[in-house]
Amino acid sequence: MMCEVLDVSKAGYCRWLKRIPSKRADENERLKAFLRREIGLQERIPGYRKLWKDAVNHGFRCSKGRVQRLLQSMGYRAISAPKPGYRKATSYWPVLPNLLNRQFKVDQPNRVWVSDITQIECEEGWLYLAVIIDLYARRVIGWACGAQNSSFLVEQALEKAWKRRRPDGSKLLFHSDQGSQYRSERIMRWLNRRGVTISMSRRGNCWDNACSESFFASLKKEWVKQLGKLTRKVMGEEIGYYIDQYYDKIRRHATLGYVAPAVFEKAA
Repeated sequence: MMCEVLDVSKAGYCRWLKRIPSKRADENERLKAFLRREIGLQERIPGYRKLWKDAVNHGFRCSKGRVQRLLQSMGYRAISAPKPGYRKATSYWPVLPNLLNRQFKVDQPNRVWVSDITQIECEEGWLYLAVIIDLYARRVIGWACGAQNSSFLVEQALEKAWKRRRPDGSKLLFHSDQGSQYRSERIMRWLNRRGVTISMSRRGNCWDNACSESFFASLKKEWVKQLGKLTRKVMGEEIGYYIDQYYDKIRRHATLGYVAPAVFEKAA
């Protein structure tokens, strides 16, 4: 019935079933098997040009176009940077000036809070961590982690910090980068309702938020790197221990005269 529907003769269909693959088809299958193996070994990173070079070095006689066609037939897409012309969605909220201006030495608590977000690789994918740091004692006073990088994560960290410190918002400066999470309506309104002054790093200038970057570097170097890949739940528990116990109460901080943040704040 299918032969009739597709207008194919029964004899032709039987010949197709019994046909012997051509030499070219055999070579394509061997080349595809090699490409699949290389893609797995290289974590789906290289494009067709680099995979073509790998194939040639391995002894295959093929063109770049042939490798590209085979990869397309396999549905392969390399991990790549955004194409020229790509632009992130524009926020309607303005970019605010850098009021902190790298003045990281603060003489009172609850005068300057800085915040940032980082990502940590876990078994299920990325775990995103948002922190709020009081610059006076370099103390992490609020943090939140989750599977999605969103303004809700920042809001959770802010809620924890506010509940813990109960600051006077009119005397507080909140500094962050220009990330979409911090320029979102949710965070802008949250800060404005409490009378907090908002400051933002200059575009592409990580040194304007160096204290947050330094904390993330210490977390990853001293703790996360030793753990390897964990589930998001276990990694979150490890991060919580590092922040609330080790970093806050035990780790000596050079900027604070080699005492822990909690000890420095208590002694002041």
